[in-house]
Amino acid sequence: MDFLDLRHIVPFLVPIVALLIPIVAIVMGVQSKMRRDQLLHETLRQLADKGQPLPPELLGQLGVDMGLRTQAPRVRAFNSLLGGAVNVALGLALALMFYAMQPGSWLWAIGCLPGFIGLALLLVWWVETRSEKNS
Repeated sequence: MDFLDLRHIVPFLVPIVALLIPIVAIVMGVQSKMRRDQLLHETLRQLADKGQPLPPELLGQLGVDMGLRTQAPRVRAFNSLLGGAVNVALGLALALMFYAMQPGSWLWAIGCLPGFIGLALLLVWWVETRSEKNS
């Protein structure tokens, strides 16, 4: 009856279950969004079949722009500025942390990844604010 003794499997089950939980959550979230979009499409199809005008609020939920800007340029520019500042700070913090852990190692370069993403977002913010001033 040693084959029914599952004590040797328990250490493997903990990480497997820990990895499955976020995967199941992501799948459920995607499935929920797909169902919501399917119901929204069905509603729009029924309205179109009856000849009713399509409400812009419903089309906005689909991401259809209807010729209107969904976000003001200032809001988009602020989001780029905020994201850029956060990523640059994160990159610097990671670089300092890894440098402090092993001073002669290359690990500090890991901080360059979010740092350069942050610099790119700051560049987008700068370009957007310049183009907003020129128009």
